[in-house]
Amino acid sequence: MTVRKLTLSAAATTTVLILCGAILNGAAASPAAATTTPAATAAATPTASPDPSASPADPTTSATLAPPTSGTAAATVATPAQGSAPATATTAPALALSSYDANTGTAVLAPATTGPQSPSALAAAPETAAAALQPGQLIDSPPTPAAPHGALVAVTGVQPTADGKVAVTTRPATLPELLGGTSTSLRSAVSPSTFQVEPQIGGVQVTTDFGATSGQGSVSGSLGLTANATVPLPDGSSATLSGSASIHPAIDFSYQGGLGLLAPQQARVGFTLGAHADWRVSANLSASTTPIRIPLAKYSASPVLMVGPLPVVINLNFTLSADISADGTVTLDAEQAYDGQWGVHSDYVKDSGWTTTTDPGNSTVSPLRLNLKGAASAKAGLLAEGSIALYDTVGVKASIEPYLRATVNGSIVLDGAGTTPAVNGAAALYGGLDINGALMARLAILGTPILSADLPFLAFHREWPLASVSVGQPPVPLVNWSSLSAGLFDDNQSAYLKTRPDWDPWALKASCPDGSRLIGLSFGGDNGLCTDVTKANLWEAGHSFVVDHGGTYVTTDWAPGYSKAQCPAGSVMTGYSRNGRTMGALCAKSATALGASTRTLWFDKGDNRPTAAKGGDFSYGFAKGQCADDEVVAGMAYSQPWWQLWAARPYALLCQKLA
Repeated sequence: MTVRKLTLSAAATTTVLILCGAILNGAAASPAAATTTPAATAAATPTASPDPSASPADPTTSATLAPPTSGTAAATVATPAQGSAPATATTAPALALSSYDANTGTAVLAPATTGPQSPSALAAAPETAAAALQPGQLIDSPPTPAAPHGALVAVTGVQPTADGKVAVTTRPATLPELLGGTSTSLRSAVSPSTFQVEPQIGGVQVTTDFGATSGQGSVSGSLGLTANATVPLPDGSSATLSGSASIHPAIDFSYQGGLGLLAPQQARVGFTLGAHADWRVSANLSASTTPIRIPLAKYSASPVLMVGPLPVVINLNFTLSADISADGTVTLDAEQAYDGQWGVHSDYVKDSGWTTTTDPGNSTVSPLRLNLKGAASAKAGLLAEGSIALYDTVGVKASIEPYLRATVNGSIVLDGAGTTPAVNGAAALYGGLDINGALMARLAILGTPILSADLPFLAFHREWPLASVSVGQPPVPLVNWSSLSAGLFDDNQSAYLKTRPDWDPWALKASCPDGSRLIGLSFGGDNGLCTDVTKANLWEAGHSFVVDHGGTYVTTDWAPGYSKAQCPAGSVMTGYSRNGRTMGALCAKSATALGASTRTLWFDKGDNRPTAAKGGDFSYGFAKGQCADDEVVAGMAYSQPWWQLWAARPYALLCQKLA
C-alpha cells in the first residue's frame, strides 16, 4: 500500500473523498481479500482525539451522527463562541429556513414542523422569534428544502414579515465561531438511508442493506446497484453493462479549536469507501475509441454530525460511471470480481497548512471470464467521481478508477477464475488503479487561509501485470493525445506543476499532462500538442525541470536568425510560455537516454507534420509543426511576425530522436 502526501502552505482546502465500486484491480495486489470492511472499521464508538499539546482548558465534546428527521428540521440559533467555549444555543422558538439565498445572504424563517407543537405556540413563534433573534447570533441549519446543503450564517439584521415569518440578513459564518476551542472527532459509517440515488440510464436498480444501527450513530450497511443495460456508443456500436456493485461509505471528521475565532489548531475531513463489484462489460470497440464514460447512478447524502447540541453538515456527492476505451479494433467481453477500500483525507495544522493524504488501500481482483479478440489495447473500468463539502463549501473533488487493461493480437479466452487462459497469438492482461483530484481552495468555513484556484493533489497511478494470464509479447500501451491552448489563460495540465510555484511568472503558459511530452506547436496561435506515443512517462521520478528563455543550452545554431529556447542535454520539452516578445521552454529531465540525431522542422509557411499524423487539428486555421512519433521536442525557434510585433511566435522545432 502506498500513501501519497501533498503539503500545502497554509492555503488550501480540505477534505476527502474516495469513491467507489468498481472493476478490476490488481491481481498483483494482495491475493487475499481485505478482511476488515469499512463498516466494521467505522462502526467503532466515536471518540474525541484532541492534540495532547492543546490547552487543558480546551473542552472535549463527543460527536455523533444525528438520526434522519421527518418534516422540516429546526435550525439552531446560538450565541457565537467565546474563547474556548463553543457557541451557546438560545431558547428561541423552533424555527426552520423556509427560504435562503446564499448569494445575497437573505433568509426567511418559519415555525419548524418537527415535533408536536400546539396551534397557539405555532402562531406565537414568529413574534417570539423576532424578539429573540439578535444581530450577531448564529443560525446553524441542517439540510432543508430551502437550504439542501445546510447553512451556517451570522445574523446581521432582523425584520418580522407581514405573513408572520421572520426575515433576516446574514453573512457567512465559520466553524471556529460555532465550535470555539472545542475538540471533537468522529469516524463513522454513513447510513444508506441518508443517501439519495438517481439512476442515470435504464436497466439500473438500486438496493440498500441497512444493517444494524447503534444509538451512537454508528451504522453498518451498504448501498447496492445492479445493472443490465445496453448503451449506444458514439461510433454507432453499443456496449452491454451488467452486474452489481456494493459500497460502504464512511466519514472521518475531527476539529480542535484555537484560542481565537480565526482558525482551528487542527482539523480533518475525510472519506473512506469500501466496495465489492461483480461486473461485466461487452462491446465492439473500433480504432482509437476515446474514453467513453457512461453514467450509471448519482449518489448524494447530507449527514448531520452533532457536536453536543450543535449540528455540523457534511455533504457527499459522487457519480458512478462505466469507462471504456480502445486503441485498435477489438471485441471485448470481460467479467471480474473486485474487492477493496480506499481513502483520502485532508488535515490542517495551524502554521503548517494543509496536508492531503491519498490512501489507495488494499484491493483484490478475481478475473472470472474474458473473451478478447482483435488487435488493440482495450481498457475497462468503473469510475467514481465526487466531492465532499462542509455545508455548501466544497473542499475536495476526486476520482478513482480501478480498471482492467488488456492487449491482444489474436484472441484470449478465460472461462472461470483460476483456469488457464487459451491464447491464440499474443496477449497480456493488466490491472490498474488511478486516483486524481483537486483540493478546492474555498473551504473558508473552517476559517483557514484560502486561494482562488483549485490545487490538484499528487495523482496516484499504478498498473501491474496479472501474471497468471500474461503471455506473448509486451503490451501495446494506449496512446494519449491532448491539446494545449494558452492564448488567453494558462493551460497547465501537469498535476505535479500545479502543486509547485508558478514556473514562469507573468507569462501565459501551458504544460502537458504528467506522463506526456510536447510534440507539436502552432504558428500564429498559442496552441500545442502533447502525447505519450512510442515512449510514455519520460519524466524522471524526481520531477526535475528547468525553464529556458534565452538559449542557454544552445550548442549549434540550428535556426539562424531566430531566438531560441532549448532544453539541456537529456531533457525534453513538456510545455511552453510566452511573455510578449519572449518565449520559454519548459524542460523535463528524461528518465531514459535520448538519441543523438536532431533536425530542424520549420512550419511558418504551412503545416509540417508526419504523414497520417495523429492528434487531430490541434490549432484550427493556423500552420502547425509536429515531430515524428519516435522523436521529442528539444527546443523551439521564435520571433515576432511583422503583423504581431509584440507577440512572439514559434517558427521551428528542434526534433530529437528517442533512443
